[in-house]
Amino acid sequence: MAVNLDKEAYYRRIKRLYSNWKKGEDEFGKVDAIVVSVGVDEEIVYAKSTAIQTWLFGYELTDTIMVFCDTKIIFLASKKKVDFLKQVAVTKGNENANGVPPITLLTREKNESNKANFDKMIEAIRGSKEGKTVGIFSKDKFPGEYMKSWNDTITAEGLEKVDISAVVAYTMAVKEDGELGLMKKAAAITSEVYSKFFKERVMEIVDADEKVRHSKLAESVEKAIEEKKYLGGADPSTVEMCYPPIIQSGGNYSLKFSVVSDKNHMHFGAITCAMGIRYKSYCSNLVRTLMVDPPQEMQDNYNFLLLVEEELLKQLKHGVKISDAYNTVLEYVKKEKADLVSKLTKNLGFAMGIEFREGSLVLNAKNQYKLKKG
Repeated sequence: MAVNLDKEAYYRRIKRLYSNWKKGEDEFGKVDAIVVSVGVDEEIVYAKSTAIQTWLFGYELTDTIMVFCDTKIIFLASKKKVDFLKQVAVTKGNENANGVPPITLLTREKNESNKANFDKMIEAIRGSKEGKTVGIFSKDKFPGEYMKSWNDTITAEGLEKVDISAVVAYTMAVKEDGELGLMKKAAAITSEVYSKFFKERVMEIVDADEKVRHSKLAESVEKAIEEKKYLGGADPSTVEMCYPPIIQSGGNYSLKFSVVSDKNHMHFGAITCAMGIRYKSYCSNLVRTLMVDPPQEMQDNYNFLLLVEEELLKQLKHGVKISDAYNTVLEYVKKEKADLVSKLTKNLGFAMGIEFREGSLVLNAKNQYKLKKG
């Protein structure tokens, strides 16, 4: 694996993780050690465990277990991955580089239960602070014997598990300039694919009165991202879809990103399209409505929607409570067009980054979290 690891980024980010953990706010205050275990699962596109790996190392490391203790860090991985991780583990002369706990690398045994390795990791957890609770990501469940035997070991030890998904999300959500740059690039590519491919294709279909299914159109968008001419100079191997494109028309609309484009033919009225490109692991998202000969009322409502968006953007400032931003928008709609209040969605978006949708940072009426710069 002659792959380079950005050491500076690793140290900056691991420092941030540790300093937030030391502050001990919310769930961070309840955990004696943090355990991040990643198995192999082709089905899982987004998970906190893989996101934190990407954030720290720039790569997803399958079948790798990371244990963060107050004075040491242990990684258990295959020989190849251990060689890759040596770039941050071996710090000449100064074991505790940059004020971050030193790293111990353990090589995974292929043929046995890894008992000796597991014992070392449990011993480290036991020696960290009170040694009783471990922070985990409760939603992440990877299949396979290796992950099962590790999880069984934690359970057998009687360690209490605390879900730290939200506090780790808050830690990773504030982006460095380089990360913002990757997201801007992802957004720019999405915009190119949308305007140069999708919009042009829809206009062709409408002009020629073609019969095209939503699902077929969505597939053609996925194919388009393999072509350099739509990628604004990006290498196609660094570009993927955040989710399968969602194209809807003809009066049936669901505003969730888990919806699949159906097999109905595109109706030449209001056509909605949602797509997002992930560039070097960072996500973007774009949703557009194309209206063919819309009546005046539809145009007025659309223009009002844009005013609502502007109102929201004014609210999104450092230190503002998310729920306050949402409620200000709600009041604005009540004042300007009360009949449309029932049409306002329950959330107005969410934070994104390495994961497409950050569940603990959703713009809704309940979220008490304060917005932060970046």
